[in-house]
Amino acid sequence: MFVLEDLVMVLMANGGIRTPSPAAAVAASRRFAAPLIQGMRAEPAIPPLPPAGRLPLTLVI
Repeated sequence: MFVLEDLVMVLMANGGIRTPSPAAAVAASRRFAAPLIQGMRAEPAIPPLPPAGRLPLTLVI
């Protein structure tokens, strides 16, 4: 069951994405959101994920 707190958690996690450029942030955000949205679907259709962006590892340390 999907509750409002789930959406809040997803938005907070997505807001934590840090990248060196706006274009990289958009790509990372789309890649992050795609499996989350797929996991909340009521039907089993699974479209392909957006392409993965290259993010420097120093952003997570």
